[in-house]
Amino acid sequence: MPAFEPLHLRSGGNTPFGFSLDIELVVEPVEWPNQGEVERPPTVLHSFQWKEDADPERTDLIERITFPMSVGRYRIVHTIRDRHRESNVTGVTLFDGWSQDAPVRQLAVNLDTGDPAWEHTLPAGARGGWLVPADRLNLQLERAHLYPVDSFPSAPFLDRNRAPLTFPEFTQRQAPRRLTEQDAAMLPEGDWSGWGLVEWSAETGTHRWVVEGESRPWIAAVRRAHFPVMRDVDELIRATRFIATRSEYKAMRDARDPKLALDEFWLGLTEGPQSARRLIATYYGRVRDANVHFSSLKEGWSTDRGMVYVVFGHADRVRRDRAGETWIYGEEGDVNALVFRFTAVDRGDDFNAFELERYPGFRSPWEAMVSSWRRGKVRKR
Repeated sequence: MPAFEPLHLRSGGNTPFGFSLDIELVVEPVEWPNQGEVERPPTVLHSFQWKEDADPERTDLIERITFPMSVGRYRIVHTIRDRHRESNVTGVTLFDGWSQDAPVRQLAVNLDTGDPAWEHTLPAGARGGWLVPADRLNLQLERAHLYPVDSFPSAPFLDRNRAPLTFPEFTQRQAPRRLTEQDAAMLPEGDWSGWGLVEWSAETGTHRWVVEGESRPWIAAVRRAHFPVMRDVDELIRATRFIATRSEYKAMRDARDPKLALDEFWLGLTEGPQSARRLIATYYGRVRDANVHFSSLKEGWSTDRGMVYVVFGHADRVRRDRAGETWIYGEEGDVNALVFRFTAVDRGDDFNAFELERYPGFRSPWEAMVSSWRRGKVRKR
């Protein structure tokens, strides 16, 4: 993870700054040998603690965790809890440990930096690569590219059907090539003897490779260079769509000086430049957080979860199960609590996809919250 993610504190004036994380891995079997004859293996919880002192020279924090696993395919739910920040992040991944031919053994890498592509995400313009084991050098791959999806979710009280996100037909056939001595400088640290490499140009959007004879695609997302932060004026204006009126939004998009129009929009919501800066920091801080946690084929801020997070902030309680997530604003069980239910959807290639269960009763709290933004009265949460 990036070194700035965990909160660094110190216990005393003479002690070094450091972080403290709890890591939990719930390992749930999905398939196992002789599934019809053998009783389901148990779901196992592995818990670890990760503490380190701050190092200003480090940009990434890397921890290796090992634990035994039997042959099979697994659903792994990971929760990383920051003890200092009193917050946690949860994600899910499928792990194929079925055999030596498991199709997820390839590693996505950034060939410009020599680092693994964390979460299979690269910055635009980078040279991307897939490291492939020696026994899979005969793979034939078909590559397709889906350009960034430029659409907004409808408000929580509007139940509208959305067109599914689909990839175009493949545009390129590829096969791994054997690594050479010259490749070593652009690979992650390790012994890659006998491995192969699939190189590709990281254009913004989502890239998919389909392996002949296999059903599971390889997917890599390419984000603008400064993702998850927003910097370009056009991006900053697009992100106001949740709280700007249609006429305000159109005026900013069509303005001769978009930067001036954006500044005037935020100043018009507050009592002066200082309060405008605080409101802007809160809003775009939430946009950044949404991009980190909720991105899939779309950037996180423009997904259902991102929309609710940007407008309402952190939920007071989040409950997760196999079917999805429930976000609770207020006291759980209170009739006045606001509850959003997000259902995990299987859209094939659309990873990390959740749909909000929309309800007409959300109109009143939504409009009240948007009104708070427009009065500059949003509290940080």
